[in-house]
Amino acid sequence: MFACETQILQQLAVLVVCHGLTVGQIMSRYSLVQRALPWSQAREFCQRHYVDLAVLSTEEQYFSLLNATAGQKVSFWLGLQRQSAYSGWKWVDGEELKYDHWYRVNYEGCCASLEAMLEKDEKLLGRHCDETNSFVCQGPVSPQEVRVDSVGPDHMILTWDVSAFMQMIPHSYNVTTCSTVCNSFLHPYTNGSTSSTVNISNLTSGTEYFIDIAAVVVRPDSVTRGSVSRQSNLTALQVRTAFSGERCNVRIMLKLLMLLSLAPPLWVLYRMLKRDATKVPDAEFSTEETIVELILDKIRESVEEESDK
Repeated sequence: MFACETQILQQLAVLVVCHGLTVGQIMSRYSLVQRALPWSQAREFCQRHYVDLAVLSTEEQYFSLLNATAGQKVSFWLGLQRQSAYSGWKWVDGEELKYDHWYRVNYEGCCASLEAMLEKDEKLLGRHCDETNSFVCQGPVSPQEVRVDSVGPDHMILTWDVSAFMQMIPHSYNVTTCSTVCNSFLHPYTNGSTSSTVNISNLTSGTEYFIDIAAVVVRPDSVTRGSVSRQSNLTALQVRTAFSGERCNVRIMLKLLMLLSLAPPLWVLYRMLKRDATKVPDAEFSTEETIVELILDKIRESVEEESDK
């Protein structure tokens, strides 16, 4: 295996490890506010000081919040609402509720709360929106599954998906790159984009870099009358730049790995065709050579397509 290929595979492994670490830090994005307000006013408070009312898109996030509120004796508003008694429940970012952990069905309530005082795991309850409860605010969400698109001797291109929650608000990403020294810059988010791409340049060839990326939202500060920055958890990854004269394109490597994954089924096909060919003495073709040529042709096509981009 070439040095460039080994480098790419190591980077992919690092990305998987780093993503696993960020998932465990999920609770730091939420803040419990012990102040009784109606649902709409609670949302206004969260939007003014954080980002919005809490969105629990997955069961993992739901149970993380359950653990954080264990022992509390109050009800917390969540960013979960419906337009009428007969419509479906949706989070404030527009996503539908994908799991069922209702304490009981309430056809009149159109705003959802988390009943922290209940002992069982089913703690969601529909309430009248004008009731006053404590609430859970959510800060910015860190980028997950950062992808390394390409690595050169003096630059690297990174891409990550932007969650539906973060697409709703203006924000930036604080990107910090460290080797012997650290450099940081703010990468603005383009409104409406489902992904964000950053080109980190002026790097040193053959150097290992540690990169931290965090989402940043600026909100007014009621105390100082100025502004305060809310920052998400860090998403960390480790990437080594290519040596001078060497260019590693991750997309080419991924395509090659996908093509190589076809080898087992093609081998089975080859054995079947070869077995059938022995039954036909006049067959004038080499199945093995044909399959090898097909794989090589596909690899050449993929490399040429990516090189032209």
